[in-house]
Amino acid sequence: MAQYRVFDNIIEKDKASSYIVAAKELLTQLKIEAPVLLNTKSDIAAEGKALNEEAFLYNCAYNLALAKAQNADIICVEDSSYTSLNVAKIMLLENCELKDAVISRLKKDNLNLCLDIKVLHVNEVLRDVFGYKKLQEMIKKPFSNFNVAIFNGNKTQNLETNDTILTLLGANIVKFATQNDSDGYEIVQVSKELGEKLAGKIMLDAFDNAADFIITNDSRSFAMFEPRQKSLECCVGRDIALSVFSTAQIVLMALGNEDKSKLGLDSHKVATTLI
Repeated sequence: MAQYRVFDNIIEKDKASSYIVAAKELLTQLKIEAPVLLNTKSDIAAEGKALNEEAFLYNCAYNLALAKAQNADIICVEDSSYTSLNVAKIMLLENCELKDAVISRLKKDNLNLCLDIKVLHVNEVLRDVFGYKKLQEMIKKPFSNFNVAIFNGNKTQNLETNDTILTLLGANIVKFATQNDSDGYEIVQVSKELGEKLAGKIMLDAFDNAADFIITNDSRSFAMFEPRQKSLECCVGRDIALSVFSTAQIVLMALGNEDKSKLGLDSHKVATTLI
């Protein structure tokens, strides 16, 4: 039987801690044993890769090696860490020079590089490990009365899986023009006004297309949309008041979970009326 470890050292961890809480609770409810992978290096995401490729590869390789030492595959609770670990695996497989440098560095940590560790998104666990049929049988509170706006940004992986899960829950997925635009995260540190204008435009677009809430599985996008929402409203000159969730949080609610602490909602800034 496969063993799993949850990767929780996500980018913007302080703002997006609800993603970790909800994913862990969901795995528990599905009876999938997956302790947290301890003592990991932090995800520094695509932005970090561009700034310091060596650090990006080392952090990812270190986490893969930790998982291998425990004979476990990795479950990611959000998109950025999932992408980082899988991109690093490809880069190291294709570039022997980079691979040798990382191997040498890991030896100083008494770790061995391993590129055959599976890196799964929590949504893939729902699809491939647990299964859609069993998930559908467990639904207690379908989302058939709700319009859901899914923000994808520039992501291309797991989009169909995400849509399928939300459709199984009964949600009506609304399309909006900015669902693949930049959320402003990459530039907000340089220009707060411009970054928040981009994020605010997306939120208003979802709102104007009758969305009841927004789904994003990327902790960076969550950090732009949820804790900053009051600032976004000031930036665009309109009220928004849209809750932002991960897919795992919505699945938990559909399974009948109303405990805000287990859903991670007690750390959200925007109050939800869904429960």
